[in-house]
Amino acid sequence: MSVIQSFNPSDGSLLGEVSVADEGAISRAVQRADEVFRASWRDSSFADRSRLFRKLRRLVVTKHRALAELVAKEQGKPFVEVLAAEVFPVLDTLSFLAQRGPRILRDRRAPHLQPFLAGRKARFRMRPFGVVAVISPWNYPLSLPLCQIATAIYAGNTVVFKPSPLTPLVGEAIVELFHDAGFDEGVLSIVHGGADVGEALIDQEKVRLVSFTGGTTGGRGVMAAAARGPKKVLLELGGKDPAIVLEDADLERTARGIAWSSMMNAGQTCASIERVFVAKSIYDQLVERLTSEVAKIRIGDPLSDETDMGPLVADFQRDKVLAHIEDARTRGGEIATGGGRRSDCGELFLEPTVLLSPPRDGLVSCEETFGPLLSVEPVEDDAEALLRANETAFGLTASVWSRNHERARRLSEKLECGVVTVNSHLTSFAEPNSIWGGVKASGFGRTHGPFGLLEAVQPQYLDADHSSRPEMWWYPYTPRFLGILEELFTFLGSSSARVRIASALRFVPQLGYLAKHLPIFRMGPGLSRYLR
Repeated sequence: MSVIQSFNPSDGSLLGEVSVADEGAISRAVQRADEVFRASWRDSSFADRSRLFRKLRRLVVTKHRALAELVAKEQGKPFVEVLAAEVFPVLDTLSFLAQRGPRILRDRRAPHLQPFLAGRKARFRMRPFGVVAVISPWNYPLSLPLCQIATAIYAGNTVVFKPSPLTPLVGEAIVELFHDAGFDEGVLSIVHGGADVGEALIDQEKVRLVSFTGGTTGGRGVMAAAARGPKKVLLELGGKDPAIVLEDADLERTARGIAWSSMMNAGQTCASIERVFVAKSIYDQLVERLTSEVAKIRIGDPLSDETDMGPLVADFQRDKVLAHIEDARTRGGEIATGGGRRSDCGELFLEPTVLLSPPRDGLVSCEETFGPLLSVEPVEDDAEALLRANETAFGLTASVWSRNHERARRLSEKLECGVVTVNSHLTSFAEPNSIWGGVKASGFGRTHGPFGLLEAVQPQYLDADHSSRPEMWWYPYTPRFLGILEELFTFLGSSSARVRIASALRFVPQLGYLAKHLPIFRMGPGLSRYLR
């Protein structure tokens, strides 16, 4: 049996290993998830789900240090950053689901607007899909999958989870949390492996929804595999996220905000700021302040209290960032700060880098870098800023930095992305009532808040007619039924009051007939809307 070994990116030490799932293990996990779904979980009450989620939240609080240390060791972000960016969003999401989930997922009345159907009783019911596959990345190995798993499970689904091969131990810790909280075995299962295991999981007949977070290339593969089902897919893919800085921005605050939003987690965040477009009149001032802030970032051991930035997760990611820097440098880009390795800290540590005058058709402008590299360019006006911000293939998040609320709002509404923030960036992921997801090559579907919860269910329409009357339009069709329809079209199609009055008078003799077939005395409001 093959295994995946997990290494600490800070020093290369071996942290542990897990077994790679073969076809039989994947099939058994899905089968168990389907059995538990059908036997009990889909019919569990919201009260029972909320009780388990509150217990799960208490466990996360109790184990927060151990969880944060594991993420810091296996993925590389600083311990304090894990607490702020991974653990707290999980706590807030679990609270949101336990408190707000029942209201979002409850049955809803569906009043009839069609007057001839008045008198029936109809409702919308939110039905779970069944088995959900959650395939998650390595950059936020706790918060991303746990929030998606929790959302799917609260909606009544069961989940088979495939974590990244780079962070399998955090994946195991997530499953252990659900087990310790009292969830039935099979509500959440885990399988380990690479893309081949992910594809085999998607191919399982009983998997009905796939939630994938990762790169655009991987997303295309997931869509192709899911199309064989077909199965619903939620994709949260890459980003090349812009920040627009207007001439009236608070430069000191803006520089600090952009420095953090671009370099947090060593830039390994799909929603990191990678491109900044600055009003030409303040370009030099912002560059000076921004360069100063980035140069202050402390690099080192993720478990140290004095570290702001840890290593990149693996050599392939380090090499990609270095390739982007070198491509820009050889094509006229100017390094304002950083640009090199920090071998004194370890093989996977890089200097946080600010790049000026990036080549417009270079790697740094066209591809997602996913590392501590930020490009800054001057623009003439708002129109050019919007053009440059929107010309990328991606569309995950963006930000506008300005003291003018109305101007910032107008720009925000024209940015082609899923989330826009003003005078901040990245923060909306921590808000459980927000939405999270992108447009264009950044994917589709949402994974946060009420819209994310509704993505995990299939609305069903239930309509009941408890009268004893036969429907007027049932066989056999009669000349009288045809005459009623024709008279209605005459009434609806005329703008002449005289014609409509005459039509209404011709309709009066039909009222007795209609009363036998329709709930005629309940038609008033619906009929008035219909005839407008």
